[in-house]
Amino acid sequence: MPFSSRTTRTLTIVGLTGALALSGCTAAVPPAPDAVETSAQPVPVVVLADDTTAPRKVLSDSEAGSALQMSQALYEESPVAVVFARDSATGYAGTDADLGPAASAAAGLQVPLLVINPDGGGLAEVTGELDRLRVETVVGYGSPGADWARLRASRGLLAGPSGPVDFSSVLGLDVTPVSVQEPALITSVSTLDSSDLRLLEIPPRPGPATGETTDPALGSTSDVERSLADQATAATLPDFRAPVHPSPALVLATASSAPAPLATARAAGANVQVLAAGDPRSTPAAVDAVSALPDSPVFGIGADFGTDADFADHTAVAATGVQLPGGGQTVFPGRRMVALYGHPSGPFLGALGEQGIADTMARVKDLAAQYQPYSDEPVIPALDLIATVASGAAGPDGNYSNETPVADLMPWVAAAEKAGIYVVLDFQSGRTDFLSQVRMYEELLTRPTVGLALDPEWRLTPDQVPLEQIGTVSAEEINATSAWLAHLTRTRKLPQKMLMVHQFRVDMISNRGALDLSHSELSLTLHADGHGTTAQKLETWKALQDTMPAGVWPSWKNFYDEDKPMLTPEQTYTEVAPKPWLVTYQ
Repeated sequence: MPFSSRTTRTLTIVGLTGALALSGCTAAVPPAPDAVETSAQPVPVVVLADDTTAPRKVLSDSEAGSALQMSQALYEESPVAVVFARDSATGYAGTDADLGPAASAAAGLQVPLLVINPDGGGLAEVTGELDRLRVETVVGYGSPGADWARLRASRGLLAGPSGPVDFSSVLGLDVTPVSVQEPALITSVSTLDSSDLRLLEIPPRPGPATGETTDPALGSTSDVERSLADQATAATLPDFRAPVHPSPALVLATASSAPAPLATARAAGANVQVLAAGDPRSTPAAVDAVSALPDSPVFGIGADFGTDADFADHTAVAATGVQLPGGGQTVFPGRRMVALYGHPSGPFLGALGEQGIADTMARVKDLAAQYQPYSDEPVIPALDLIATVASGAAGPDGNYSNETPVADLMPWVAAAEKAGIYVVLDFQSGRTDFLSQVRMYEELLTRPTVGLALDPEWRLTPDQVPLEQIGTVSAEEINATSAWLAHLTRTRKLPQKMLMVHQFRVDMISNRGALDLSHSELSLTLHADGHGTTAQKLETWKALQDTMPAGVWPSWKNFYDEDKPMLTPEQTYTEVAPKPWLVTYQ
């Protein structure tokens, strides 16, 4: 949005006594003996905030509250402000449809938009903000029944225009009218631009019986306009200068965000991004926007963005600019994955070891591509790389698990990272707890494209050995590991990590309902990795889904040799419901 120092508003406040407005003539007119030369008086200027602390903050209050907070965050002074008084708490019927013109007026004038609630709530706060901003004239929209007398007590009140002709003659703004349905309002407001201004026209909802487009209690649209105009103390705006430079702030929104604070953000020239989810890590565009402005304030509008602490952590990660294969920094739902499972030592542990590094990368890329025609999300290749292998011998440490040296796995991780392939380190911990083993691989887990998998089948009690029984793990042990991994991810400012837990029987995870799903640094998937006939596997899948904790992403495994028959990519994505987010091959 180009900002300039504009003094084109040769407009004069007109009181209720009917004082004449001055014309824009260029000839010199001798002033009256007691008149003051207007050219000698400074022209009021809109002053944007110069906040060097670069806050990361969520504005999750009501529409009126978040609009107020946005004004306080982005503006230091403004001789003009737009105030919108709502009639209804929901929707935009009747005079509430004035929000569209109000947003356009604020963006075009480059001044804040403030909101008064239907019950008059927020009026005192709006009045206080007008005082702080040193507002001389309020442009009013919405309910004529609001306490406009209080707002105009020490300043001018101008009834906001709603049509393109009046926008030009009253506000000095050239506009292009655009009809906007409510579902598209957030997107439309977020792209308002003073240099190419659109007048957002929200069609009022039809009346319940008559099909009228106004609230019968309010009368016709023209009656409403006259009612607000009758309370006005100004017919035009005073001269003032818009900001010279736009605000450096970045404002993030979702479909459920309030539109008013977004209008103020666009009025100040802030970059506004509308995200599918309330997480600045969630899309490539959001990550790019945050990383391009690492020292700028970032605001999230609405409760979707969580707490201030979470938002600060998430924007710190986004500011690194590091993205996962397929873009963004959250694992799901922005992508699906297809992986080869195994160990570099050879084919006896899975398909990954059937060929060397380069051929494995090519094979899994081809495999993922076979799934893409059946997915709306990008399908990303991955490796389910076994780090520790359950062993029939106790070994020197007595834990019946062989730990692969980090140096042996590093070439695979490095090659996958270069090829745009995600890696999940897989653990068969034997008689030791998962966390003790996982910590040995911290060097690899600090890589941004490396996640973690835990295999309870091979988690043994002190008197058990592999292959004699199916192992089990408690939710508490998984939680200890997930807490450590979340802390590592957060402190290193890493993209979200996948945490996969294998399970083909419900009793493999005791107290599964107690799994901690609160770590926003992790994306937990429970992986149905049993083999057999299609009917057997689908029966197991259904049993696992019926008890699946909310917030867990379901995953599936295909076996080249043991499945009878093995599902094709199309069958895996069409017969397995819900569609798995990760599919592995062994």
